[in-house]
Amino acid sequence: MQNLLNPAVVLLFVALPFCIWAALTDLRQMKILNVTNMGLFLCFAVVGVFLFPLDQYGLRLSQAALMLVVGILATSFGFMGGGDSKFIAAMAPFIALNDAPEFLFLLAAMSLLTVALHRGVGAVTPLRARLDGWKSWNAGGKFPFGVTLSSTLVLYLVMQVAKL
Repeated sequence: MQNLLNPAVVLLFVALPFCIWAALTDLRQMKILNVTNMGLFLCFAVVGVFLFPLDQYGLRLSQAALMLVVGILATSFGFMGGGDSKFIAAMAPFIALNDAPEFLFLLAAMSLLTVALHRGVGAVTPLRARLDGWKSWNAGGKFPFGVTLSSTLVLYLVMQVAKL
């Protein structure tokens, strides 16, 4: 029972539905909905206060604020979409600050993997035909990065659970 109340387990189960939804909407519509971003952040805000000491909880919320500012700047310069930058801010509190290098390594690896998978599935005609309504197939040079972000967060949290 003690392991079920471990912060990593709770955060995984809280984040998983939002990550799945963000990935699917980004693939289908090439956007991550604000309700998804707000839901992910608010779930952390509610459960995080019970999982972490107040100073660590505040630090994690500060991470979200910082990433929101960085994301707004990145979006304004055209480096990424607004949904991606807001999703990064919403997922920031789920990542321990001392795990940032590990998380960034995972993000780089998952970037390569998700792009390759998306392009690979898009090249296989029978698979692409089954998913014909997805805007991500015809987005030109754009890529639904919400797939990468959400899969990286889930993988990171699974790895945290595995350390238990």
